[in-house]
Amino acid sequence: MKTILMTLAILLSVSSTISAKEFIFGTIFENKGENALTAQEAMNGAILAVKKFNETSPDLKIKLECETCTRDPLEIIKAVHNLSKTKGISAAVGIVSEDAALSAAPTFQELQLPFICSGAQLLGLTNSKTPDIFTLAVPDNKIGSDLAKYTISTLQADHIFLIRSDMKDSTAQQAESFTAEFTAKGGTILSELRITEPDPDLSYIMKAIKAFAPPPQSDSTTTDEAVGASDYSDSYAEIITQQRTAPPETQQIEAVVILAPAGVSAHLLRLMQKKQMAYNVVGGTSFDTVAIKKSIAAWSGTVIFASQASLTREDDLVTLFVKDYADLFGEKPQTGYAALGFDSILLLAETAGKTGNPSVNIRTNLPTVKNFQGVSGNISFTGGRAKKPLYIIQSNAGKISLADEM
Repeated sequence: MKTILMTLAILLSVSSTISAKEFIFGTIFENKGENALTAQEAMNGAILAVKKFNETSPDLKIKLECETCTRDPLEIIKAVHNLSKTKGISAAVGIVSEDAALSAAPTFQELQLPFICSGAQLLGLTNSKTPDIFTLAVPDNKIGSDLAKYTISTLQADHIFLIRSDMKDSTAQQAESFTAEFTAKGGTILSELRITEPDPDLSYIMKAIKAFAPPPQSDSTTTDEAVGASDYSDSYAEIITQQRTAPPETQQIEAVVILAPAGVSAHLLRLMQKKQMAYNVVGGTSFDTVAIKKSIAAWSGTVIFASQASLTREDDLVTLFVKDYADLFGEKPQTGYAALGFDSILLLAETAGKTGNPSVNIRTNLPTVKNFQGVSGNISFTGGRAKKPLYIIQSNAGKISLADEM
């Protein structure tokens, strides 16, 4: 509650009454529930974008109307309707989870209010029948495929232990495309275990990983063989030699790939750390959420994961964004979703136009955007879908760096 109140106070300070021409945009984020902290970062990014735009634009200003919700479909639909009733509203941004997007997007389309889905990674959310719906995030199928390419080509992990969601969520979609790409490139999945519920007993996974540990040397066998030797005199010595038979070969795990919800993934990392399982770990975008950051920081080895934005890449726009975010909110952003919230608002401002109906302008202009330089990278739209980079992030003993841009 303290965070939300602080955000509202900041929002009032950046959306005060303005005499210049004013765009009224809305945000809707899941600031209540399990995604609350990550959604808050995305909302903070949107608020920062409004502040920066209003400071640098003398003739055009933005006023932001915010709605918060859980992932409950009825609550989301109600929040969308509340935004649509705002006098003069032109468009909206928001939503970081797939199930919430499935409730929000059809409602925005029904109301014919342009909407950029900032963080949800659904592939089929926008099509020719939804001219008011736009998606910014790299979709799940490409995330899984790119992760597989990096794992096998750059990390050179050909033999993996796969822990994946089977709950029809975002991470399950990433797992499907990861598996297809990884095996197509000749990779071997030594074992695949599926998560079927949000709070599972993970002890069986720990036992399964332990079964792939290198066998102790005592597992090998030895046989004695007598060899005769003579010193060319009457004496004769018998020398006993040992022949060691290697233990049965067990293929070693080269990486543990975890494509599961953030809470489950964080728990797995803690259990593996406790049992001193020092494997390379590969994760999807669920690793780029606030809920798992402490577990990643505590991991003594290497964690590789996918993110919608790199907040450490060498780019003046990124550096300034991180600084301005910290100045406004008192801490640096932890996830790439903050950048998506920021870019979403500026894309609306870029396409709303100085004359005419902003909603009509956004609906017409946003699909034609090419090479927009955002904090999350170079953004171009084809129809309702953005094309932008996916970033592979590396945490080495808690130190974050950019490993690759896909």
